[in-house]
Amino acid sequence: MARFANGKAPFLRKTDDLTYGTQVIMRDFLIGLIPLILFAWYKNGIKVYVEGNATLLEMFYPIIFIMLGGLISMVIEGLFFIITDKEVRTLKVMMKKLQLSYAMIPGILLAMILPLYTPIWVLIFGCIMATFVTKLLFGGFGYNIFNPALIGYVAIAFTLMGVINKAGGVLNGSEVLIDAIAGATPLSTLSTTNLLSYQTLVAPYGSLWNFFIGTIPGALAETSALACIISFVWLSARKVIKWFVPVIYIGTVFGLSWLIGIFNGQAGIWFPTFSILSGGLMFGAVFMATEPVTTPKNPLGKIVFALFLGVFTVLFRFIGQYPEGVATSIIFMNIFTMPIDKWTSVIRTQGVTKKTIIKIIILAILIIAIATYALIKANSIYSASIGLPLYIGGWN
Repeated sequence: MARFANGKAPFLRKTDDLTYGTQVIMRDFLIGLIPLILFAWYKNGIKVYVEGNATLLEMFYPIIFIMLGGLISMVIEGLFFIITDKEVRTLKVMMKKLQLSYAMIPGILLAMILPLYTPIWVLIFGCIMATFVTKLLFGGFGYNIFNPALIGYVAIAFTLMGVINKAGGVLNGSEVLIDAIAGATPLSTLSTTNLLSYQTLVAPYGSLWNFFIGTIPGALAETSALACIISFVWLSARKVIKWFVPVIYIGTVFGLSWLIGIFNGQAGIWFPTFSILSGGLMFGAVFMATEPVTTPKNPLGKIVFALFLGVFTVLFRFIGQYPEGVATSIIFMNIFTMPIDKWTSVIRTQGVTKKTIIKIIILAILIIAIATYALIKANSIYSASIGLPLYIGGWN
């Protein structure tokens, strides 16, 4: 028989403390980032140094860059507290507020999804957009509408990507020496050639195994699907994220990409596999699409959110200015988090009624319509490039 203390009530569990619970979640979240950070260090630092294409300092630079992103965000938030909060007058109080605000996370995430050779002043600009504009001006931790790191990334991508490319872009010291790559990431190759060809999209980078491991050009810490899967298993087991959100998001992109391949003479699974292993899809699905503040709260809302992310990612990859559609899809869907939460909450609480059936039908029609348009858009691009007639299903 279990033995209980005879102290006076009420008895409180440590896990009932909301502050404690949040601390555990954020601790586990940071632990989940470790596999990707370590792989980024190996791919862009250790491996390049061993191959003789980096100095000792350059070998440590990937780790330094990521840590610097977190430090910059902390400094920005600390200065904000000093200016706006009269209680912040000692270093101890400051550090306590920064700890409870998890100030380093936007900067760490931003640094991880930027190219290796991003100038430090560009990183500072991105951290200001992420931490000050997107997080603090909206009320601080837990009140932001948009994902801070993604806003910082998009602000840089739309204004300063030319500066990053001039500074060296995404290629590390070894990749820049490979003629077959020619400075391009797999998705940028897809957007510039418009050819669904294994020899064009995959072979220059090795094989799909290289895509899975992550030894392909891309942002600093988002190229390894294997590392993302390890993090996904950890975060799901620790109940930090809902496992079905990344699965539905990635599965939707895989399914639509498979249809695009079939409609353009590529019946195998190499193209949908290429689609989910390229760019920041895996990273975004695990760490951004599951972010608790800016995504729906109830399970049905999360499912709808993930389905919309999948169809919009495929669409934006073919109609956007940039080849990657993950960041813009998540930011765009952040706008509709509250309406999705309200609609799906009604469906869950009221069960099967006339009103809930109508809501389900409307959501299904929207998802199918956007997915169909994405397929038509993609098919028109690739059909023109290989001389095939435009044909999807029964539509000519």
